[in-house]
Amino acid sequence: MNKHYSFLTKIALLFAVATVLLTGCEKDMETPAASKTKLLTSGPWHITAYTRTTGNSAAADYLATAFPTACERDDRYTFNTNGVEIRTEGPTACGNNSSQTVVGTYPWNMDAAQTQLTIGGTAFDIVRLTADAMQLRSTRTSNGTTIVDNVTYAN
Repeated sequence: MNKHYSFLTKIALLFAVATVLLTGCEKDMETPAASKTKLLTSGPWHITAYTRTTGNSAAADYLATAFPTACERDDRYTFNTNGVEIRTEGPTACGNNSSQTVVGTYPWNMDAAQTQLTIGGTAFDIVRLTADAMQLRSTRTSNGTTIVDNVTYAN
């Protein structure tokens, strides 16, 4: 009986050790990464940088060309979940109106793979999209010359 008791004790001890080891190695449940659509629609964005590369030339700062006045450069872009982007004036309102008026609305959509964003008919590759930063790249050809626009936003 003593040998039988010793054998059962060893089996129970082995089972207990295996249970502790196996449950101790269980992978912690990680919070799933937010979808890019959720990140995009999380709040208003504003442009912080805009560069353009034309042909083989080096990238050039294009922010002041695309948005010539300070009141345009601080505009806010809100991507609503209904597929409409709303551009509103930022802290510096253009003109005599001190209210933050709507400058324009544009349809937007993201492809199923969440790698491309189309805004108002222009397709952008999503280079980076986090909770506080977004970088988009648009590539097109005009008269045989490749033009690449990189637009960076902050949230």
